[in-house]
Amino acid sequence: MGAMRYKFFTPTHLVFGDGCSAEAGSRVRELGGKRALLVTDAGLERTGLAAIIRGSLEAAGVFVVVYSAVAENPTVANVHEGRDLIRLHKLDTVVALGGGSPMDAAKAMSVLSVHEGEITEYEYGLRPFSGPGPQIVAIPTTAGTGAEATMGAVISDPKTHRKIDVVSPYMAPRMALVDPEVTATLPAGMTAATGMDALTHSIEGYTATLAYPLTDAIHLQAIEMLGKYLERAYRDGSDSEARHNVMMASMIAGIGFPNSGLGAVHGLALPLGGQFNIAHGVANAILLPHVMRYNLSACRVRMRKIAVALGAPKKSGAGAIDQVFAFREALRIPRLASFGVGEQHLEALARDALGRNSNCVTNPRRVTAAKAKEIYRAALAE
Repeated sequence: MGAMRYKFFTPTHLVFGDGCSAEAGSRVRELGGKRALLVTDAGLERTGLAAIIRGSLEAAGVFVVVYSAVAENPTVANVHEGRDLIRLHKLDTVVALGGGSPMDAAKAMSVLSVHEGEITEYEYGLRPFSGPGPQIVAIPTTAGTGAEATMGAVISDPKTHRKIDVVSPYMAPRMALVDPEVTATLPAGMTAATGMDALTHSIEGYTATLAYPLTDAIHLQAIEMLGKYLERAYRDGSDSEARHNVMMASMIAGIGFPNSGLGAVHGLALPLGGQFNIAHGVANAILLPHVMRYNLSACRVRMRKIAVALGAPKKSGAGAIDQVFAFREALRIPRLASFGVGEQHLEALARDALGRNSNCVTNPRRVTAAKAKEIYRAALAE
């Protein structure tokens, strides 16, 4: 057997630490930026954080245009509106402030501003981008998506009720300012959903078919940190040690999973977001223990190591699954049936889950349409 070959790519300059978001202006200038689009959402405008970041940019002499209409699941229209602002004002930088939604929207806006056509034409595998748009500086305000360290975006297409993956090295942020302090006022429900997203990245990244020792080390570390600190951050948002560790776990999982691949949780969660508008972290949390149970026979040793990393009482694959169920209970994750999903929807969900570029391709156990429906059914039966 020949030597195995691996590749690891992480394109973003990551700055981590309390208060580092206040450096937005000086960091953009350091990168040569003079004219910026600040991409955020209405909630962050209401909290005043967007105004603080805008102030930092303007104090450094950066001209700022604000786009704050990003939806909970960013839409094709969001991307096209941002693209038009970049072109209209001849902007050289996109500052993404928010959770995964503003960060994903910002990445797509930037690269599309220097390409023709609509964002849907660039769904992964259809048409590649040929070069970068304005540089992206990401300031995550949730601890979960890891989008500040990835080169992809998930965009909702309301016309087809599908979520599409758009992926390119040209979409990676040039710099990320990862500031745990900005998560101190994150509502408990958002802490739970985004934290479970990070846990899903870590567990799926550790069990995916492209995993190897470097990604294993990253993902096990993230699992251990989330196992120890996520529930603490949920119970007390002002617990700075917990916030710090959950934010770090989210970031390092974001570095890891683009290199290892993901699995059937993400594959099956995507259509739940597209067809029922379920938040990504919530959809992942609902499906995670059911997919772990499905995958157990294919990766018992790894599941046992997950149990140890999570601090589960039973150091076995079954113990890991029990612990994830217990986490979901403690974090009050809603049930799938509460979103109006029923047996009659499973056929279409399974078809969409296994469509082009499905994350199911790197799942440790093969997923067929029949098996996908079984997993959905198990989640519905809770």
